[in-house]
Amino acid sequence: MSRGDQEISDEPFRTWVLTVDAKNRVRLPLEIGTVVPWIDLKAARIECASMPGPAGGIQIVPLADHRQDVQPFAEAMTETPPSASESPERWVDVARLLATAWPLQVNVEAGRISITLPEPLRTAQQVPQTGGVVVVFGLGSILEIWDAQKWHEHVRATARRKAAAVSEALEDLRQR
Repeated sequence: MSRGDQEISDEPFRTWVLTVDAKNRVRLPLEIGTVVPWIDLKAARIECASMPGPAGGIQIVPLADHRQDVQPFAEAMTETPPSASESPERWVDVARLLATAWPLQVNVEAGRISITLPEPLRTAQQVPQTGGVVVVFGLGSILEIWDAQKWHEHVRATARRKAAAVSEALEDLRQR
């Protein structure tokens, strides 16, 4: 089986299993641009933000999208800065999430996409260091990078209840 034949084609979502190289980069084939449409294969680089993903791993979004989330939130706090007594409020959890974002570049190179994993995320063990294995997941605008072991633990939990999970997912999709 050739390397390119390791996936089931014609699906709107994909995973890639990759080893983090010596410069803490993940190198992806250009086909990721057909799965994640905001990856512009004509751009030399795409400025992004990376933050903890809702299910695990890290999620990567274009920097402009991240700023769209931050701007109204920051404006809402301008008139009255937060006080220490507001720390348990739910909106402070959103501030915590938005504060846990790091810049990241998606580089479009000849024949591949290169993403250097931010040092703070590697240190916090959200993604592996050099030599570690990651799973990259793409679905529409969703781009996630997970530690491979954590990814497989997560999907195994869904696999244990596959029939019910598929049925529930289809119902959710019909209602969106």
